[in-house]
Amino acid sequence: MRIRTTLLSLAMLVLACAEGSAGSGASADFEPTGGIRVASGNGSRFNATRVVGPKVQLNQRADGTWGGSIYGSSRTPTPIDATFQGGEFVGANIRLTITREGGLTQIYGSIQDRIVRFELSPTQIRVFTASSTRTGRSETYVKLAGQGEYGGPQSLTLEGEAQQMPPTPAFALAVVGAFI
Repeated sequence: MRIRTTLLSLAMLVLACAEGSAGSGASADFEPTGGIRVASGNGSRFNATRVVGPKVQLNQRADGTWGGSIYGSSRTPTPIDATFQGGEFVGANIRLTITREGGLTQIYGSIQDRIVRFELSPTQIRVFTASSTRTGRSETYVKLAGQGEYGGPQSLTLEGEAQQMPPTPAFALAVVGAFI
């Protein structure tokens, strides 16, 4: 019995080590251009074609569509299969609109049967989420003195490209992954 337990422990260790630096789901060749760090441990990193984090694993495919999974409060992966065109994601389990006007980036719609709205500006970030089964939340993060730093219910840091709050598909998915 002790040998089986030892073998099982060894197998789990090997699998954990094999994941290595790709613990967030990122492959060794993933080079993020931006990221969102949230004190709770949620957050995400992204580049033009990929978004990774504890709650999001999405890639842009060769045909331009996006696919992968988002892990919400249920901890069960929700598959995402969507197109992005004209500032909108439309597809399985996702419908988001992304706009940028007067320095304000807005991301709003629904994902995983949850209504979401994010408003990002150089001075504050506002997060609104709700679902048919849970009471929503409203959080405001105010710009602090440090580069990309915001304070609110928890600390939040925008890194790299995320500091410009671009109205891009990858940035929008990274925001969703940080707060869903």
